Amino acid sequence: MASTMAERASLDGRLDGCSTGRLDAKSSRLSVHGRRERRAAGAEPTVSAEPGQQRTSDEKGHEGDEGRKRPPGASERAPWGVANIALIAGILQVLASIALGLARVDRFAAAASESPQIYMLAAALITAGVFSIWLVRERPLIAVALALIWPVGLWLGLHQRVTILGLAYHGEFVLHHFSALLCLVLAVTLPLSWARDPRLGRLRPLPAALALPGAALLIGAHLAPLHMGPPWLGERWVASLGGALLLGSWPLSMATFWTRMAPPQRRWIAPLLLLPVLTRLALAGPEALSGALVPPALVPWLGAAIVVSAMTLLVLLRPRLELWVMVVVGVLCLITSTLFYLFYEQGFGELEDGLGGLLESLLGFRVPYPSYVDELRSAALMMGLFFLHVAVYAALVSTEDRVRGVSLGLMLIAGLGFSSPHLVLMLGVGALLFIETLLPGAPHRELRHNPFGPGPGFGGDFELGELGDPDDPDSPEDASASAARDPETGRAALLTCFEGLAERLHTSPPTQVEGPRGVAVNLRDELDGVPFDFIARVETVGVRVELIVGLPGRSDPIFELLAEPGDRGQRPAHLIARSHRVHGDIRALEAWGDAPLDALSSFSTAYLRAWEAGAQVELGRDLSGLRVDALEALVRALARVCA
Repeated sequence: MASTMAERASLDGRLDGCSTGRLDAKSSRLSVHGRRERRAAGAEPTVSAEPGQQRTSDEKGHEGDEGRKRPPGASERAPWGVANIALIAGILQVLASIALGLARVDRFAAAASESPQIYMLAAALITAGVFSIWLVRERPLIAVALALIWPVGLWLGLHQRVTILGLAYHGEFVLHHFSALLCLVLAVTLPLSWARDPRLGRLRPLPAALALPGAALLIGAHLAPLHMGPPWLGERWVASLGGALLLGSWPLSMATFWTRMAPPQRRWIAPLLLLPVLTRLALAGPEALSGALVPPALVPWLGAAIVVSAMTLLVLLRPRLELWVMVVVGVLCLITSTLFYLFYEQGFGELEDGLGGLLESLLGFRVPYPSYVDELRSAALMMGLFFLHVAVYAALVSTEDRVRGVSLGLMLIAGLGFSSPHLVLMLGVGALLFIETLLPGAPHRELRHNPFGPGPGFGGDFELGELGDPDDPDSPEDASASAARDPETGRAALLTCFEGLAERLHTSPPTQVEGPRGVAVNLRDELDGVPFDFIARVETVGVRVELIVGLPGRSDPIFELLAEPGDRGQRPAHLIARSHRVHGDIRALEAWGDAPLDALSSFSTAYLRAWEAGAQVELGRDLSGLRVDALEALVRALARVCA
C-alpha cells in the first residue's frame, strides 16, 4: 500500500496535480495477473481504470474472463490481403493478354501446343515461394533473401523448359480462374462482414441480399464453359441477372451506409464512379451486361462520362503523398499516356487484330480507326485516362490510401466491357471494396488535412491536427496556439479522440482530471491481456501525449527510436528512417516487424523507448497525425510486440 501511494505521489508531481494513478512495473504485473485469475473464477467484476468507478462486465457488454471478446464485426472487415492478390492476378492477366495479342501467329500456335504440366509446376513453385516469403515477413532479412534466391532458383531450373509466350498462354488461363475465385471470396465475405458489424446500423444486411446471389450466378456463368454445373448456367440471362444483382448492391450499399461513410468529400466518389457504369448500361441497352458494345454514334457520351469521372476522381481523392512523389507519379503517367496516344494515332491499324478485343473489354466500345475520329475527342479521352491513371497509381503508392488504390485498380482492370462474368464480378467487388474504405474501421479513413474545412470526422474519428506543434515558433498560429489560448478546446478535442479510441478498442471510457496547470485526459485498460496507458496533458504551454504499453522497466531501454534524421544513430530498414534513428540494439527493433514502425510513421516527432516487456512513446511536438486510426494502429502494434 505504501509503495502504491508513493508511486501515485510521484506521478502527481509529474502531472502537476493531474493524478493518473499508474502503478510501477512489479505491482502492475501482480495486479494484472491477479485480476485476471479472479475474473476467470467469477469472483471479481471488471473494474474501470479510475478508483471509485465500477463497471461490471455485463454493463460493458464484454466477457469478464481473460481477454475481452470483441463484438462481431469489430475487427477489420475487408480481407485486404486477398484484394491485393486479386489485383496482382488481374494485372498479370492483362500483361499476358497483351503479350499474346502482340505475338506472331506461328509463335502463338507453338505456345498453345506446349504441354501445360511444366507450367502448372512453375505456378505451384511460384505460389509456394510467395507463401514462404509471407510466412517470414516479420523477419526482413530472411524474407529479402528468399525473394532473391527463389526466383533465381526457378529460372535456373525451368528456363530451358519453358518459354515466355508459353508462360503467358498457360498463365493467362490460370490467372483467369484464380482471379475469379478471389473475387468470389471478396464478394461473399465483405457483405457478410457488413451484416455482422453493429456499427453499420440495422439495415446493414441489405447489400448481402443482392451481392451473394449475384456473385453465385456470376461464378456459375464463369464455370459454365468448363461444363461444371447444370447446362442452364451457360445461358446469357444467368450472367446478366448475376451482374445486375451484384452491381445493384453498389448503389444499395451507398444508400444504406451513406450517413456512415466518411470523410464527407470522399464519399461522393462512390456515386461518381457509378456514372460511367450507368452511362454504359443506358447506351448499350438491355444486352449490356452480356457484353453488348455501345453503338458508335453514342460513344462520345460514354467518353465524356469517363473523362468527367476521372478528373473529378483525382480532385476528390487527393492521394496523400509528398509533393515530389506526386510529381514523379504524374510524369510517369504522362509519359505512358503520351506513348499510348502515339501508338493509337500511328500504329493502331497494324495491331488492331491482336489488341482490339482487349481494348473493347476495357472501354465497352469498338475502338475506331484514328482517321475516323476527331483528334480533339481522342485527345480528350486520353486526358481522362491520364487523370484516371494518376489517381489510381498515386493511391497505390500512398501508404495511407493504398486500400483505395487497390479497389480502384480492380475496377480499372475490370473495365466497362462486361465481356465475361469474372470481369463483372471484379468490377462489383472493386466498387464494394471502395465503399468499405469509407466505413468505420477502414484503414486511414480520415484525412490528415481536411481541404473542405476543419472539424471532426464522422463517428468519432476526430482529427487533432489543429493542436499543432506547441514548441515550434514557426508553426502556423491557428495550429499551435489554439490549445494555449483555449485549453478547453484542446481538452474537448483530446477527449473526443480518446473516446473514439476507446470505442474502437472496446475498453473503459477515458477519464479526465483538472490540475493547477491544465487538464489530463487518461485512457487506461488492457488489450489482449497487455495493459496500456494513454495520457494527454493540455496545459497553457501546449499539449503532451504519452503512451505506455506493457511493463516498462526501470533500467536503461534496450533501444530508443529518436526523431533525428541526421547521421547520429543507426538507420532502421523502414521508411521511418527519413525522420528517425535507432540508438541501442537495432536487431531488437527489427524483431518487432514493420507494424509498429508503420504506426509511428504518422508522428514525425515521436520518441520511443523499448524494454523487454514494455514500451513508452512520447508523441512529441507535432500532433498533426493524432487521429483515431493512427492511435488504434499504434496501440495494437505495440500490444502485439509486448505480449
